[in-house]
Amino acid sequence: MNNISRMIIQFLLVQAFMIPLLVVAQQSDALPGFTGEVRTEPYRNPIVFVRTEMDPQTGKPLRGGNVWVMEEDGSGQRQLTFNDNHADHPALYSDRTHVLYSEFNGPVYDRKAGARLIKLNIYDGSRELFATEPGCALHHVSLGARDDNMIYQHDCDGGRSQRVGWGPESDTIIMDAVNPVNMGDSLIFMNRRNRGVTPPKASLVRLYGNGRGAQAVFLTDDSAFNRRPTGSADGKWIAFQSDRNGTDDEVYVARIDDTNDLKPRNVTRSPAEEGHPWFSRDGKWIVFESTRTGSVELWKVNLATLEQVQLTFGGKTLISREPRW
Repeated sequence: MNNISRMIIQFLLVQAFMIPLLVVAQQSDALPGFTGEVRTEPYRNPIVFVRTEMDPQTGKPLRGGNVWVMEEDGSGQRQLTFNDNHADHPALYSDRTHVLYSEFNGPVYDRKAGARLIKLNIYDGSRELFATEPGCALHHVSLGARDDNMIYQHDCDGGRSQRVGWGPESDTIIMDAVNPVNMGDSLIFMNRRNRGVTPPKASLVRLYGNGRGAQAVFLTDDSAFNRRPTGSADGKWIAFQSDRNGTDDEVYVARIDDTNDLKPRNVTRSPAEEGHPWFSRDGKWIVFESTRTGSVELWKVNLATLEQVQLTFGGKTLISREPRW
């Protein structure tokens, strides 16, 4: 590990993610009824994802993305949202029954238009408004695999921040942070020191604690575009997307412990683009998106054998992205 990787920043004068936020929340407000197929048979290990209908001739989306669910082997695929507003980054609760996702005020990902957080039942399709803030976009939500602790991106009045928790007791991550995930004893996120650099570069950072004495450890340097980290439920492994091989994005996995000395292993090894990894609840598989078939489809890889299995087959008309297990 080089000196940058071992760097520890002591936050002595600022509070690392401890700024209270007073927001407007509308809890348990029911939304219009479900128009899709109700399922009564329990999913064994559901995967939620976003699917977008595309024009095969132009390659452009015909409408906003919608939330879908499927079984871990790709069976039982069902559409869960049915409107023209774009749905983004669904996160599955530990009860494996509910999903939290962002809904933008329009058919595309547009932070200026605003976005709210919605809680959805994957069986009966019932939805309720979880959180909203006038004039703001709440999106890129993630939930802790063990405790459902929530992290989301908050865009308001031209500013952007990452928030931990919801309501007056929520905290703000002071560092530049993108796609943070909760590891229980810490947060791991992507940090971009020089935004606007082409090609883009980013490092992965692990942040311990909050307030005075919080520590930030750089897990990687920023010689590559290291991004979209995720952690296993037991907190012992991380996966992330990176172009560190110098040619294309792949999914890398590394054991993580108190030494924070990562030894990433490429588990996808494809000439296409792979990304958005997410661990299965038992930590034995990773689901990810890939362009290896010429479209964006979802695959999973067994971490013991490196067996790879295609889960969606939408071709040029349906692209599938942002899977969460």
